[in-house]
Amino acid sequence: MPMIPLYIRCTDLAARETRSIHVLPGTVGPLPVGEYAFLEMYCDEPDCDCRRVLIRVSTPPKCETTLATINFGWESQEFYTRWMHGDAKAGRDIVSACLDPLNPQSDLADALLDIFRNVLMRNPEYVARLARHYRAFKEAPAMRVLPPPEEVPVFDTVQDILAQLGKPLQKEKASFAAYIPYRVALQAAVAKREEITPALIAAIDRVCEQLSNDPKGAGNPLHVFALYLLAQFREQRALGAFLRYFTLRDDYAMDLGGGAVNDDAAALLACVCGGDPAPAFRLILNPALSDALRSRAIDCLLMQANWGDRPRASVIEDLRWFFSVLPKPGSACVWASVVGAIQDFNAPELALEARQAFDEELVDERIQSREEFDAWINEQDDLYAEEFSIFNQPIDA
Repeated sequence: MPMIPLYIRCTDLAARETRSIHVLPGTVGPLPVGEYAFLEMYCDEPDCDCRRVLIRVSTPPKCETTLATINFGWESQEFYTRWMHGDAKAGRDIVSACLDPLNPQSDLADALLDIFRNVLMRNPEYVARLARHYRAFKEAPAMRVLPPPEEVPVFDTVQDILAQLGKPLQKEKASFAAYIPYRVALQAAVAKREEITPALIAAIDRVCEQLSNDPKGAGNPLHVFALYLLAQFREQRALGAFLRYFTLRDDYAMDLGGGAVNDDAAALLACVCGGDPAPAFRLILNPALSDALRSRAIDCLLMQANWGDRPRASVIEDLRWFFSVLPKPGSACVWASVVGAIQDFNAPELALEARQAFDEELVDERIQSREEFDAWINEQDDLYAEEFSIFNQPIDA
């Protein structure tokens, strides 16, 4: 998801309330003397309520070089664990603040993270300010800096489109105008769907082969654009490539795809399954895969029903089946995802099975607590299902 600097939408607010730290002469520590600005960036997706900030630390006045990129959220660990589809480690990282692995860092990043944790995070007024800035950013009108029409590129061939989508973008130096060629190339790809589809599948297969030999072998972002385009196309021929990509060892798929692929893994898979639950079953029942991927595969089943690809009753039976086939104790995170899916699917008819799982201490209650589940059953609240449906729509590249 795009993270946009606060000063783009709320210029005056950012000018008044961006926090800086000054390291004075004689200060003992790894940071050179000088000023360090903690520049805030927030999510630009109108339907996303992630409630977090990405802090880019740089040195005024030009702030050209990124010294650290810090990911932080002010809500509870349970909130972010749920937002990260049951990934408890990611939830802990966000509330405790962490260096974002997908954005630039420097040799000073660890020291700057320590300052953020030990100075800024401990100031409740500063944390409240971040939450207030988040709300102000979301309420402010979006701004786009577009190039003149004569400067908008034209992509006439598949080769031209692939070349543009394969160009790395230096996000820390990019203006809004720098994103325009990618948008135009995506539109051109949609117009040439049949012609470009084999090349997009090949791009995913190619990066899988590269990463099998070299963890740093993915040299450009083409495979990420390919995932999203093929998902938008609902291209079932791409299913094999998607499964190879998402089951790469050591979570390379999540790391190289960035936060967007991580967040959208369930929707990406659901788009190319054609309503077939078997691929999701293969992922869910494979203990060698990460808990995060297995949990997203559970969400994939829910999306199949929500999008009309499968009957609701079939997915209810899928969830019921997991209570008899998943290993006990098995993965507490996966068990939490199954129970959470009952809420997200508004399926109180499975309450007996879920409570039995709690009784057997199979569920990681840091992710899905019994207290929360019982409250949902007692209130018969369909808010979870409404939120799941809103935030898990078919992919639009």
